[in-house]
Amino acid sequence: MLDRRLLERAASFGHSTAIPGPRTVGERAENVVKWAAVLLGCSIPVSVAADNVLLAFILLWWIAGGGYRDKLAAIRHNPVAVATLALFSLYLVGTLYTIGDRDDVQDALTKALRLLLIPALMPLMCEAKWRKRGIWAFQGSMLVALLLSYLFWLGALPVNTWLRGTELDPVAFKAHITHNVFMAFAAFLFALAAADAGTRRGRLALLALSAAATVNVLVMVPGRTGHIVLIVLFTYFLFCQFRAKGLALAGVALGVLATVVFLSPGTMLHKRITMADDEFQQWRAGAPPELTSSIGQRMGFLRNTLEVIRDNPALGVGTGGFAAAYAARAIRTGDAPTKNPHNEMLMITAQFGVAGLAVFLCLFGTQWWLAAHLPGRFEQAAARGLVLTIVVASILTSTLVDHAEGLFFVYMSGLLFAGYGGRGTRERPYGSGDGSKVAPGNPESGAPAARRGV
Repeated sequence: MLDRRLLERAASFGHSTAIPGPRTVGERAENVVKWAAVLLGCSIPVSVAADNVLLAFILLWWIAGGGYRDKLAAIRHNPVAVATLALFSLYLVGTLYTIGDRDDVQDALTKALRLLLIPALMPLMCEAKWRKRGIWAFQGSMLVALLLSYLFWLGALPVNTWLRGTELDPVAFKAHITHNVFMAFAAFLFALAAADAGTRRGRLALLALSAAATVNVLVMVPGRTGHIVLIVLFTYFLFCQFRAKGLALAGVALGVLATVVFLSPGTMLHKRITMADDEFQQWRAGAPPELTSSIGQRMGFLRNTLEVIRDNPALGVGTGGFAAAYAARAIRTGDAPTKNPHNEMLMITAQFGVAGLAVFLCLFGTQWWLAAHLPGRFEQAAARGLVLTIVVASILTSTLVDHAEGLFFVYMSGLLFAGYGGRGTRERPYGSGDGSKVAPGNPESGAPAARRGV
């Protein structure tokens, strides 16, 4: 009897210490990659080198991790992923008729590859807890950037080679255009989180962070693109909270802001607006823009790029063909050549014609529509705020050309829209429980799992 009990205990001990099966090892490996995706949200506002390492790691997992049927099903059932692949296909087709040289084509394709992160994140970040971690990783980096920016502005942090900031341009890791776009979106996310906060103390803390980020954008850092993005997001936030009354409140607040800025010529915002007007008037008078004239150069880019589009309206000049087409135009006008028109809408249209612009806008339209079917108010408003951010930024900068802005767009798109589980899913407020979306047949996650009839 004793021998039998000893044998049973030995057998149970052997089972408990057995090496985990393949499924357990696979799940652990997948969690490592999910943490890499979370860290990517942290690195985007900080380090290009870290971005590239994490992107390579995620790509290797995607290729070597298996489970291709489930991954492809998650992509196929997500309209944002499909629209993204349609946009990427333009870059592939555009290589068949491009007028660009080999280096320009290769550079354009390399940057377009970032778009594939959107569908790649869909099956990886389908659980609500991982999406929340990714969002707060980004917010954590923005808090560090915010603190450093305030220290530069106050003169408490000396200028150094590790950071970009000065007292007059108090940024941390990125140039002021990128810094202000990111900080405006961070302020918006803090405001959304405050609206859904479960406690008064938490709400006040998040509102304070949102206010600090807002002051940083409007008062300290001279990035005009971020100023406009913040105003648009602020208006949309008030609309989300109060509908028509919110728009009225936004109008009043903007009127007060305009009055204060007009009556305060010493403020950074007043100086930036005045400088923009002076540069525009100089360009309008026909004077050649100086290298420091942002508005003058952009108006020249606009005029010449529109001529390139007029000559190639249907299909454009092909992938990476913008620089060659613009150079040919600049020779006739005497303007300096450029590879970047500082306007993504123009860049897409110049390369792929009106058809390309339609596909690009279709991606934004799909995101705006699909945002209504995400799990909870926070993710719905954050997704639409992302669309507004990138649309505004794309009118003023080349968002897909610039590394940080382009990676920010694809990362946040993949992260937020990974929560889509089909139009028939039941939704839960973002702050309740684990904030997950309950899909038919999948009660524990917001995964875009099986959808019947698709």
